[in-house]
Amino acid sequence: MKKNNIVALLVLIAVVAIWGIAPVVSKAIFDDGVYSPGVLIALRGLFAVIAMAILINKNFKKVNKSYLICIPAGLILAAAYIFQFVGLKYTVPSKNTFLENISCITIPLFMFLFVREKPTWYSLVSAGICVIGSLVLVGNGFNFLKFFESGNLLGDGLSAIGGLFFGLDIAFTKVFCKNKDPLLYVFFQLCVLTIVSFGYAFIFEGAVFKEFAISYNFLDILQVVFLGVICTAVCWAARAWAMKYISAVTVSVLVPLSAVICSTLSIALKMEDFTMNLLIGGLIILLSIAVSAIFDYRKECLECARNIDNQEEEQHEECQSEL
Repeated sequence: MKKNNIVALLVLIAVVAIWGIAPVVSKAIFDDGVYSPGVLIALRGLFAVIAMAILINKNFKKVNKSYLICIPAGLILAAAYIFQFVGLKYTVPSKNTFLENISCITIPLFMFLFVREKPTWYSLVSAGICVIGSLVLVGNGFNFLKFFESGNLLGDGLSAIGGLFFGLDIAFTKVFCKNKDPLLYVFFQLCVLTIVSFGYAFIFEGAVFKEFAISYNFLDILQVVFLGVICTAVCWAARAWAMKYISAVTVSVLVPLSAVICSTLSIALKMEDFTMNLLIGGLIILLSIAVSAIFDYRKECLECARNIDNQEEEQHEECQSEL
């Protein structure tokens, strides 16, 4: 393995570890009542935007009208974050992070709606497995008469909706945001997310629900800086760089492991209790991700091989015509 490949793999593992820590930090913030979800998302986005503006300074020359597509993309991402973070306030970190992976349900659906791409059999199987895993995850033991008496259904439901919006964001990006600089694309998405989140915080958390909370304590601000600069800006930039040197299947399988790290840390810090629902449901969800990633990689390899064969045939026909 080349040096860059090894470094890229280590960088991705570090990103996964940090993304596993982030929900635990966010949950601790909500439990302390120092920031409300909308405020936390808005400030996290603001710090991330500032950091990314420094990271991608020279790349702004690439910006043109085509980047206006980042506005609807940013609105989708904002909805995903708001549902996920509000959900996190009312549930435990493990369920919140695992339920984010329910995005596998909406990806094939929206790919069909956007470009009439028929879902593959393995994407449907993966979605079905993910649904089963999610139901087990949010359940209360295995007594089906009391299965949903867990007390966290509001938080679990909002977290799942956030996951569905993350799936929409992935499908939207695949279809409408090709040939865009990935860091610039994320930067403009985060700009929209920040604006929307501030609006949500002031209107809904402030005026409607009266739950607006913000802290100017140095340590509290430092936590938000960590979430915005390190967990968002630096991690997104690092992930984009790492993907140049390691396979898509490696990324697809490694990134969801952040949910495992989050769950382990959350249980170790006694934020939640270990349950068989968490273990079995989490494993089923990870299985659905592995099924999707492996077959996606196989499909890409077959398409690549077909393209190479077609190019060789064209070159052979050109040579024959010249002769």
